[in-house]
Amino acid sequence: MTNRGSQLNIRMDGELKEAFIKKAKENGTTVTDLIVAYAKEYLGIVETQKSNNEISDLRQRLIQLEQMVMGESAA
Repeated sequence: MTNRGSQLNIRMDGELKEAFIKKAKENGTTVTDLIVAYAKEYLGIVETQKSNNEISDLRQRLIQLEQMVMGESAA
């Protein structure tokens, strides 16, 4: 059985809730993931694996960008 954690219920204005959900979806994430990330950041808990994944993603994007720029300068 997977430990999904415990549930936390919060109250917020309906418009704020809907805007938060919409923005999370636009950014390809969930409200739960955002709130957990914010809580960990607030507590100073570092997510090494996530950080490593983000660095790898940024490295790949930089390589692609460099390739695009080098291709444009060769033309």
